[in-house]
This record gives sequence, C-alpha cells and structure tokens, in this order.
Amino acid sequence: MKTVLVGAGKGCRAVLELSHQGRLPFLDLEILALVDRNPDAVGCQFGRAQGWPIMDSISEAMSLPGLELVIELTGSDAVLAEINSHLPPGIRVMDHVLARVFWDLEQMFNNLQEELEEKTRLEARVQEDKARLQEILDSLPELVMVMDTQMRVMRVNRRFEEVTKTPWYKATGKFCYESFCRNETLMNCTEFTCPFIEVMRTQAPAKHVYYGEGRSGKQGYYQVTANPIFDSRGNLIRVVETSREITEQVLLKRETEESARRFKQIMNAVHGIITIKDLSGRFQLANPRACALLGLSEKDLVGRAVSEVLPPEVAEIMEHNDEIFMKQGGHIVSEERLHLGDKEVILVSERFGLKDYKGDVVSLCCVARDVTTERQLQREVLSSERLAAVGKLAAGVAHELNNPLTGVLTFAEDLLLDVDPQDPVAEDYKLIMQETLRCRRIVRDLLDYSRQKEPQRSPAQVNQIVRRTINLVERQASFQDVVFGLELDSGLPAILVDSTLIQQAILNLVINARDAMQMKGRIVIASGMWDGARGVMVSVSDDGVGIPEDRLCKIFEPFFSTKGEQGTGLGLSAVVSIMEQHGGRVEVDSTPGVGSTFRLVFPLGDGTTATGAKK
Repeated sequence: MKTVLVGAGKGCRAVLELSHQGRLPFLDLEILALVDRNPDAVGCQFGRAQGWPIMDSISEAMSLPGLELVIELTGSDAVLAEINSHLPPGIRVMDHVLARVFWDLEQMFNNLQEELEEKTRLEARVQEDKARLQEILDSLPELVMVMDTQMRVMRVNRRFEEVTKTPWYKATGKFCYESFCRNETLMNCTEFTCPFIEVMRTQAPAKHVYYGEGRSGKQGYYQVTANPIFDSRGNLIRVVETSREITEQVLLKRETEESARRFKQIMNAVHGIITIKDLSGRFQLANPRACALLGLSEKDLVGRAVSEVLPPEVAEIMEHNDEIFMKQGGHIVSEERLHLGDKEVILVSERFGLKDYKGDVVSLCCVARDVTTERQLQREVLSSERLAAVGKLAAGVAHELNNPLTGVLTFAEDLLLDVDPQDPVAEDYKLIMQETLRCRRIVRDLLDYSRQKEPQRSPAQVNQIVRRTINLVERQASFQDVVFGLELDSGLPAILVDSTLIQQAILNLVINARDAMQMKGRIVIASGMWDGARGVMVSVSDDGVGIPEDRLCKIFEPFFSTKGEQGTGLGLSAVVSIMEQHGGRVEVDSTPGVGSTFRLVFPLGDGTTATGAKK
C-alpha cells in the first residue's frame, strides 16, 4: 500500500522501523514520501538513509501518483485539516491516534519479546542449577533420595545408583520403600524404623541407626537421616533422606569408650596417688587415692588450683615442685612432706608431661607414692639396729661394771657387820647395798631390754613399789625443790609383776616429770582401780611445760627426746617395753603450758598390749 507519512518525528521513526523490519505485514506499506518542514527530524534522517523522498509541502505530496494512504503523525488538527483539503478522492487517511496503536503494539511486542527472552534465560538457569545440584548430590559419599510427601522418589544421586544397582530413571517416580528398602508395600515401615514417617509426623529432622547387611553384603552400622524441606508458606513439600555406613565410627567410638573405661579402672585400682593438672595448675583429674589423701572429692578438685583447695603450706610445696617441672621439663622426682589435718604424710612424687598429637606438653601428671609407713618402718629398723648396738655395748661393759659394783657391795656388807644393827648408819649401809644391787640389775635389765627377756613376775602391791621409788629419789639433790603428792588407794589388790621392772618404769616417769618442771614443782603419784575394776592404774602427773601436739605421737619412739642433747630417748621406750611385757599399756594426757599425766595400766586378768596417747 503506497503511503505518505506527514510528520517525521519520533512516532514516524517508530512506524518506519516497524515497516522496514517487516513487523506490519497486515499494512504492507510502500513509502512514497515523508513530509515535514524540518528536514533534520529523526524520521527524515531515517527515511533519507533508506532512500525515501523528503518533502515539505503537503499539497505536493498529495498529488503523488498512485497514492493510497496518508498517515498523519504530527498530532495537529490544522495539519489534518490541510491534508483533508488537498486529499484526492478515494484516498484513506490514518490520523496520529490510530498510528499510535501501531507504536503501542510495538511496545507490547517488545515487552513480550523481552519476557520471552527472560523466561528462556531463567529456564536455562534453572536447568543449569538442576545440573549443578545433581553434580553436588553426585559428589556426596552418602546415598541421597529426594521424595515428595507421598514417599515417591523425585531425585537420587550417583551413590544411590551404585548401592541399589538401580538407575535414576527407574527409581524416579517409585515409592522409596520399593527402590531402597526393597519392600513391596508400606507394611514394614513404622515410625520407629522409618525416619521419613517420623519427619512427616514431627516436621523436624529424624535420624535412625541400623545394624544389618548393607547392599554390599557386609554387616555393619548404617545411619539414615531425613530432613524436611518447606515452601515459602511453611508447608512441608519435600523430604531429603541420606544414608551412610558408620561402622568405622561406631567401632572407633566403642574403642574410645573402652579405652576411657579401662583408663578409669586403672586409675581407680592403682595404689598410687595420681593427679593431672593443666599448664595453669588447675586439676583436670584425680584418682580415688588422691581424693582420699586430700580429703576432697574429684568434683571439688577439677577446675580449681592447688591454692584454692588445700592449706597454704601444702599448696606451697606442691606448686614449688610443679614450677620446677615447668622450668626443667623431663621427669622430676621429689619427696614431699605434707601436713594434712592432724597427720604428716610423706610422698615420693614423680612429675612428667602429657603430650598431644603434635608432641606439645599440654598437661602435668603427678604420680605419688605414700611412703609414710615405709619411713616409719625404716625408723623402727634403725631403732632396732641402735638397740642392738646398745645391747652389744651393754654386754661389753657389763663385766667392767660388775667388778667395781661387786667391790662396793662387799665393802658395804663388811661395814654393815661392823656396826650395831640399831645404829642409824646401818640403814645407810643397807641402802648402799640395795642401790648397788639395783645398779647390777639395771645393767642386766638393759641387756634384757635389748634381748626382750621375760620378766620375773611375782605378786606385789603397787603402792609399795611407788613408795620405794619415792624413797630412792627424794633425798637426791636434783629433787630438793620438788614436792611429791601421793594419792594411793589402799584397797588395791596385788598384781603379778616384776617389781624391779615396774619400779624402773615409775622411776623413769618421775625423772621425766622432774625434767619437764625444770627441777621445781609438784609431782603427784596416784593409784587406783581402772576400767570398771578390770585393771590397776598408777599415774604420774606434773605441772611442767607439757608436750606439743606434733610431738605427742612420737614420744614413745626409741631415741626420740624432747630434752635435746640432755636426753637419750630411751626412758619412755623402756617404760613401753616394760608395760608390753606385762600385758599392760601406757596412756598420756598433756596440755602445753599446763602439764602432763602418764598412766601405767595393769590388767588384773589376761590383758592386751596397747599404747595410747590422748590429747
């Protein structure tokens, strides 16, 4: 259709482009000329490039031969009137309103084209994402199934195909129990065996562990996990189920737990005292022996430093030895004397580091052994050796002592024969003879003590033994400032004892009492029944300095003395030995700064041997 376009603006340019691109096939325009008084209008520029005539006169354009259609694109009523005034009969006119329809159609077409292209790009991206998702699923070592809410398989990965020997196109669309569980129906699936059913019920992830034969025919442990997928409105639309073999992990966990169980059993069974601390000195572990020694539970120790749970003097010793290890490293052995409560404990401790997988020391382990009893036995063995040495010395000098004592005894007997029995001097000679004989017995008793000979027992009154002991010492110069008080029960029965040994025991206690009072004070000797008339007691009390608490448990040990270089440490040991030989015991009550009371307890029947110290 031969056409003239009046007005070469943007609208004209749009119609020309549509026509030139063949996108107005229903009009089939053949452009005869473009009319516009502005030769540089955009439509003129486009038309000139296409070789179309450009005019500035409407009347001239209307006279073009073969003209069939005039399209007015200026939007001016005056221009439209001018066209109509020159328009030959039978020529159709399309004003700018109708021409605008073409332009709008073009815009719609462009929009649809863009939407189509965008849809194509989105579909390509979706396909790319699906392919990428499938690649990700195929790269996973676990078996993966994606199912809808009806348990129908929508997607599987390569591992699924390898394990089930089922290609994806055969598995897709089937129920999961047909492809994976090899069940023909849902009858064998329950909430307790199927994580899919549990997910559908709880709307939350579910996990189940099975033991049985896998697709490979190997017995093992398998973990199946199901996770729900929700849409934007929160509706469950998919379930992703993964399955993997965890036999190695289960066995490793069991081995780890078994190792931990064995370690705990060893820690609980060993007699050693074992603690583990971190590098900051805080307890990480303590075995029952360590807890018993420290008087605390493991819960009270773990996470706390030594200084937070133990007395300062104990914590100082432990922290000092820990610090030595931290500086020197390696293997450190030390001896620790700890005062825990009312007792002293001697430990031989070994410290060494515990390393991690990189070889770095991360913890300090201390393994200690309580050698308190061992040290006590060593002291007792040493004491026995010293007693044996005393016995040998006594045996060596006994002959030398007995000779002069025999001379003294002989001359005393001769002097006694030369005086009148009523002469007071006679009593002195008798005392000389008596004490000479006692010296000989002391030498013999020292030998007997070291050799543990049986005492020569005979019935005796304990009060008489007490009085003889007082008579021996009250005239001595060292007792001149000592006042004796006697509180003797006159109704006591006779006891079966070696009077000489008992006198020696009482004498040792009296001498100790004198020394405790610095040779000035009051000593009270009492006797009476004991323990419901089942025994007889003799006590020696002083108002001296008393015995310190930390020494009270040691005073009966051989060669232990509170007198320094002035004491031999054999006095109370001899008393204990004598009382043990008589089936009796020694008890002591002492208060520092007030005084001490020692009691000798003799059983009237068969007695038991014991030594007690009461504070």
